[in-house]
Amino acid sequence: MGKKMEADVIVIGGGASGITAAVAAAEKDASVIVIEKGQTTGGAANMGMGFFAVESKYQKAQMVDLTKEAAFRFFMEYTHWRVDARLVRRYMEQSADTIDWVESMGLQFLGAYKYFEKSFPTWHVVKTQGSNAPAERAASNLFRTLTQRAEELEVEICYNTKANKILFEDGRVSGVEITTADGETQDALCSAVIVATGGFGDNPKMIKDNMGFTWGEDLHSFRIPGVVGDGLNMMWAAGAAKSQPVMELTYTSPGVTDVFKTLSETMRQPGLMVNLDGLRFINEEIMNNTVYTGNAISRQRKKVAYTIIDDSILDGYRAKGLDYITFHHNVKTVDKWEDELKKYLAGEVEESGLSALHSKEQREKMCLVVADTLEELCEKTGISVDNLKKTIEEYNEASTSEDTRFFKPHRYIKPLRGGKLYACAHYPAGYGSLGGVVVNDKMEVLDADGFKIPGLYSCGTDACGIFGDSYCFLLPGNTMGFAVNSGRIAGYEALDYVDNEWA
Repeated sequence: MGKKMEADVIVIGGGASGITAAVAAAEKDASVIVIEKGQTTGGAANMGMGFFAVESKYQKAQMVDLTKEAAFRFFMEYTHWRVDARLVRRYMEQSADTIDWVESMGLQFLGAYKYFEKSFPTWHVVKTQGSNAPAERAASNLFRTLTQRAEELEVEICYNTKANKILFEDGRVSGVEITTADGETQDALCSAVIVATGGFGDNPKMIKDNMGFTWGEDLHSFRIPGVVGDGLNMMWAAGAAKSQPVMELTYTSPGVTDVFKTLSETMRQPGLMVNLDGLRFINEEIMNNTVYTGNAISRQRKKVAYTIIDDSILDGYRAKGLDYITFHHNVKTVDKWEDELKKYLAGEVEESGLSALHSKEQREKMCLVVADTLEELCEKTGISVDNLKKTIEEYNEASTSEDTRFFKPHRYIKPLRGGKLYACAHYPAGYGSLGGVVVNDKMEVLDADGFKIPGLYSCGTDACGIFGDSYCFLLPGNTMGFAVNSGRIAGYEALDYVDNEWA
């Protein structure tokens, strides 16, 4: 048997919310142990770039006039008030201070940004040392900083260690049963437990059981290794009330998105999108709001849709550039189109940034096809050729007048005039699951009757029920923002419980 493990607070999971919770509690003089079954901290959030804040010093310097009140009202109307308003309010109230808090540890930010044109500039992108350009995975610098701070505060981080069960004595949390890196099972004792294990994005069965998607067929979300729902299952076994988990839904083209960025960005412009029946189903102006687009695609037959362009449209992009430019990919032209297309059709794979998070099967899935005729295109994709012909006729006609189908702005209606045809399949995707247990604004886990389970807290993705049915991409940075801020709240509140209720 190894050494006796005991602390005021044990945090299960060293991801974005877990490492933040550990630092928050330790700064208030708590003894803290982090149980992390992987080999590093930050978890899935390491692939991100920044997090939400409102009324930050960066927004003030950039003359952004979004107030906490306005952000709160917008958020609550977006969710139809079906979420915990007290928790949303507390999270937003703390968000600007969290920017200052992590900066006091030595972190820097580039500023506050929009994710797409009609979103708000709430996304505070972390600066990468030696560069003033946005970088994929920039947020890994944040979690490196928090981990260093945790170590300074003598937080004990136990890597390659798995939590098995939450322990109770006299109706309140008393510890965690763990399996150490050496394979030994033992009890780690504490007065409060914070569960922050990141949901179940790497568990196809839980995705199917809770949300109905079949991963790899009608869902191509990121699967961060090890994020399999451990914490949720432990909390449910401990009596936690179950909330309805949702997928942080977006959309993707497996093997194209994040792999061949010019191909991807070109085929995500606000042009013609149809389903397998050859029918339009959205105003494609919303294409850069990936949540709305993912929602719409998930309603189509086989949960797939296609954007279609031709050489005449490509020529327009060559002359004037792309209509939509994303901040994180920053692809403005189609200069690399031919080179990327040649590599893609030859089965070559470009490994860079987020592309490494796609599975081999995803990268080999042929989502982009080239055809000389409409009939050939439909044969390759399965789209109804008769309906598609009618749709293109209607769409081309709209380019000379107006879109009476879905009222898309005229500047985005680019007619298909000739040359080769290109179609790209888009499927629902996502960054992972959201929610699963019911918490209050102190991040205390509640039982089925709505009462707190003494000493049990949860934060981050496991507890993220604040978005209702759809992630709010209009206030970008919210997933990581909630993770970091709920971690701070959980750390502070857990220690308050230890100091006042446990004593």
